[in-house]
Amino acid sequence: MTVAENIIFVDGEVASQVEELGRYVGGLRQQKDTGLNVDEFVQKLEGSSSAVLEASLGGVLARAPEDKLEAVYNQLFAIVGQDSGQLCLAASDIVGDLVASFESGVAALKVLNNLYNVLVAQQASGDSRAAVFSGMISVAQKAGLLGSLVPLVPRLGAMFGEWNVKVDVKERVLVELRRAFDDGALANEAYETEIVFLETLGLESARAAEVAASAIVRFANLPAVCDIDALASISCVQELSKQGRLGEAGELLNVLLASEYKQWKQYCVDDASKLARLGVDVERASDKVRLLTVASLAAGSLGQDVPFAAVSEAIEVEDEEVELWIIDVIRAGLIQGKMNQVSRTLLPTRSTYRVFGQEQWKLLEQRLAQWKLSLASLQPVIANAKIVAQQQAMQMAGQSRVTIKE
Repeated sequence: MTVAENIIFVDGEVASQVEELGRYVGGLRQQKDTGLNVDEFVQKLEGSSSAVLEASLGGVLARAPEDKLEAVYNQLFAIVGQDSGQLCLAASDIVGDLVASFESGVAALKVLNNLYNVLVAQQASGDSRAAVFSGMISVAQKAGLLGSLVPLVPRLGAMFGEWNVKVDVKERVLVELRRAFDDGALANEAYETEIVFLETLGLESARAAEVAASAIVRFANLPAVCDIDALASISCVQELSKQGRLGEAGELLNVLLASEYKQWKQYCVDDASKLARLGVDVERASDKVRLLTVASLAAGSLGQDVPFAAVSEAIEVEDEEVELWIIDVIRAGLIQGKMNQVSRTLLPTRSTYRVFGQEQWKLLEQRLAQWKLSLASLQPVIANAKIVAQQQAMQMAGQSRVTIKE
């Protein structure tokens, strides 16, 4: 077996660690340059951390076997990290070299994750952390491991706060991530990335209008995404809409917010060319509007039975299909309620509003007033029940008395 396969790292002074890693790097180089003398190679390093770093690049250390890759890079980080400034400056070169030369995506992601954590521990610059994260995106994309990045999407806003970097750096990372998700056919995750973009960067980014327009079209096309408020309530989106900077996508958003299915159907006829230019899948979008229409119907009849016939008429489906549509609306989290298959009615107990404006506030006020009246009417009943309970308790106490005679 070669030296590279039998390497065992030990703790010690930087010079001894450099020698140990240098021998490993020399062994890797010897695989391509059979005339290389490893002892002479190590001597030329002169115990220098910068020298062993330079010798490790060029795809050399990245060629280490998968089971050794994490360990040898950790050793490199330990050596170069003796000077936090040096590791921070070298991070971009290390990442670029690994991204260009890795063979195992899983092992490479572990290495980059370790490097990121070391930089965090050393309170390194946000630019260096961003470079590592960009490397993780590239590796995950090339290796088909984008699923490993999905849990990080909701945390990106907080991570940006820790990085304290300029807007263009955040923008670059988010655009790279969105592109990677798109290339990996992860449309839902690309949409979530756009939501993070709009929430965290907003109008600070020159690409805000483009990203907002893209997010609107994605919302229309994605079957699993039904919470339009998560998009429409973002201050950046609202301001862009007011300024008229969203163009045809802004019109689409307004229609999705305000239209019931029949209105949407007419819009599709009148503005078919606009929808085609935007790239809207009319069939998918129409199904989504049906779901939203049922939710709106339920919102206007909370606590009251909604006949299946009313649902059928509102979304223009056959009566026997209504149950399946209601089930889809419930699964989408738009409403909660119970179906009565005998009476063929829906009793909604909760519903999501697409827009919560003045009209919805008035409706809420009316319902609170009704609730208050209902509680007031129950007070005499409750008071009477208390009196009856007290009388029964007194009677029971009298019956349970026992007299003991001497």
